[in-house]
Amino acid sequence: MSKKNKRQKVNRSYDGIDREESTAGLMALRVFVVIVIIVFIAGTAMLFAYNFSKEAENVTVRPADIQTDTDGVYYQIYDRDVSAELLQYYSKYYPAAENVEPKLTEAEGVRVNELMGESLRRMCEAAAHDGIRIEPIRGYMTHEECEGYFKSLALQFEDEGDSTPVAQNKAADIFPPAKENEYRTGMLIKISDESSDEFEIGRVYKWMYKNGVNYGFINRYTEEKEPLTGISADLTVYRFVGTENARKMREFGMCLEEYSQYAASRS
Repeated sequence: MSKKNKRQKVNRSYDGIDREESTAGLMALRVFVVIVIIVFIAGTAMLFAYNFSKEAENVTVRPADIQTDTDGVYYQIYDRDVSAELLQYYSKYYPAAENVEPKLTEAEGVRVNELMGESLRRMCEAAAHDGIRIEPIRGYMTHEECEGYFKSLALQFEDEGDSTPVAQNKAADIFPPAKENEYRTGMLIKISDESSDEFEIGRVYKWMYKNGVNYGFINRYTEEKEPLTGISADLTVYRFVGTENARKMREFGMCLEEYSQYAASRS
């Protein structure tokens, strides 16, 4: 046997391994590894894209960004954090911190929470189209403003002959002290009714009762819910909660205290 043929035989048979078959197997393994890497990268990219799209869906959308008008109903899109803010309220059981500072905007002559601004403007425009003038006379109030108004109201009752504790209790039934006052959320407005001396039978109240929920507004303090709100009925005070919440509250017959607990139990 020639040296050349002998060398080829040794190369193919050294340690009992077929070198040509070994090389082919190694190439197949490399191809398999490359395919696995490609699949892994593609899968990671798809997962990243999916998570990114979900995060984009959960980004806070402010009222000026997305809105839909349908058959006289004004819908806005909010994320979960904003939805919780829409239902935030203060009372003697759930007092506010002194440094509460919501993001504000000006609408219809008053400062309000920016989540409410566009809805308030559109509601007032719709009312004007129907010949109704909705005039907000009070919106967001700071801690100092709320406390000052509460104390001045209590002093009025004292001037009428009530003791200080009685006067303060009477004042709190109408306008709570600062830590319990919902005007600090910027979601509460008080409106006037120039068309009637009796607001209960006024055109503004009738229009608001029929259409307010379509723009996210509810009458905050009603007579039947006084035991829950702790505030005397006032048909001139409206709270913004968003259209979907407002319509459900009307359907369920709930006030904000009841509905916020209901919503929390379902989250």
